[in-house]
Amino acid sequence: MVKLWSLALALMVGAGAWATPVSAQTSEVDKLQAELSKLRSEVDNLKSVQRQGADDAAPALATKLNNSVFSWATEDGKFSLTMTNRVQFRVTYNDERGQHSETLGNPADTNGRDFWNFRVRRAKTTFEGNIFEKEWKYKLLLSWANGGNNIVEEAYMTWSKYQEINVSAGQTKVPFEYEFGVSSGKQQFIDRSVVSNTFNQGWGKGLWISGVIGKDTPWVKYWVGVFNGVLRGNNDFRNQDLSINADTFSSGAGGIDAQLMPVLRVETHPLGNVADDEVDMRSREDSKKILFSVGVALNWFLSDFNNSDVRPGAGPTGGSGRFNTSQDTVNLTIDGHFRFYGLSVNIEYIHRHTEFHNHGPLSGSGNANNRALPGDLTDSGLLFSVGFFILPKQFDVGFRFGWVDSDEFWLGGADDKRFAVAPDSTEIGLSVGYYIAGHNLKAQLDFSYISYQLAFFGSANGAALNGPGGTLPSRSANSVANDNADWLNVWQFRIQIQWIF
Repeated sequence: MVKLWSLALALMVGAGAWATPVSAQTSEVDKLQAELSKLRSEVDNLKSVQRQGADDAAPALATKLNNSVFSWATEDGKFSLTMTNRVQFRVTYNDERGQHSETLGNPADTNGRDFWNFRVRRAKTTFEGNIFEKEWKYKLLLSWANGGNNIVEEAYMTWSKYQEINVSAGQTKVPFEYEFGVSSGKQQFIDRSVVSNTFNQGWGKGLWISGVIGKDTPWVKYWVGVFNGVLRGNNDFRNQDLSINADTFSSGAGGIDAQLMPVLRVETHPLGNVADDEVDMRSREDSKKILFSVGVALNWFLSDFNNSDVRPGAGPTGGSGRFNTSQDTVNLTIDGHFRFYGLSVNIEYIHRHTEFHNHGPLSGSGNANNRALPGDLTDSGLLFSVGFFILPKQFDVGFRFGWVDSDEFWLGGADDKRFAVAPDSTEIGLSVGYYIAGHNLKAQLDFSYISYQLAFFGSANGAALNGPGGTLPSRSANSVANDNADWLNVWQFRIQIQWIF
């Protein structure tokens, strides 16, 4: 009997010993079957994607969600497309105060132009990638908010086989002023400064070469190109070639003529690449590395113009329609950028010199003598901004200071230089940003104070750049007669949400 119980106990122990491996084996089989089912599903998906092509022999497409935006690419990488949508929705409160207005109803007294406004500031879609080979890259940016003739902001093709030399043709931002060059989606403030709005060279159509020298360290980044050079206005001597234009000669504002605009910009990033971003979006650990860059740029812009206050008798000449007066503007800028531990510092200085010339029947007339008309104008601007991420990549604060010195000139034999094509300006601003998903989803708040020292713009000579609340007013005739300066002070508060997908 004892032997029988001993044998039963031994069988029970043996069965328990075998049960554990059998159970483990069953679990492993279930796991393998689940993985096999997953692989079969992925294969079915790939077959489905391949069936979407017109040719079964065509390479399969793969769809990815990369940095929160969709991208498509063939397996061999020869074709790719990334689509990005960007929307900015904001509310603005604008409060204006005119000072030193001598009479009731003075045009400089705009105290009644206060307003609240909700608006879609930007709504853009970008397509970019490569076709046929990886070195043939393209970009198309459509601005739905602009619409009409200005819907295409960027459209160009680039051959980029080598890092050191890329050849591009099409339309892009003119590579000159730094703040304008940084995408509106990567600004620290809700919008660009009064300095950028005064000196940027807008968009241009042309040919340019760019590249980076230095593999790990971009010792030199450069852009050199030639663009149409389209006069922004007969009282605004800057380029703006955003609209779709035809193969037709025209003179003056918006004109297409024989005077092309060369541009050169060079940067150095000796400690590593400083991203094209106004803030330091690196992690706290990565941002312990100090980065800085320095850039210089030259822009030379020539065009005919028609402005009787600056030059009378502009033309046109004969049957060509070309005006007899032209402007010759040289723009120079130097900018520096520093990044460390969430701290971002950006500074730029801009110098602009414009000379006016007479042609055809006006040649040698000397109508710029005896204080009758301006011979040249020299303007300058300074922009300084600093920001800090209190919470890395999540919560930042910023400060901005901008200053514009617009040259005044004599007119009609006046004894003092009280006329100008743009006002002197000073801007002080504060910003707060909360980044939910980086720049792809963020909320911003900023407050700006801008003081304009208005000049007498006359009947035709004043560019009167658009201010926060609309076109800036001219000084009053009464204030000019009494040798007083009119000031326009603008207080502006804005809140904006941006989403990119």
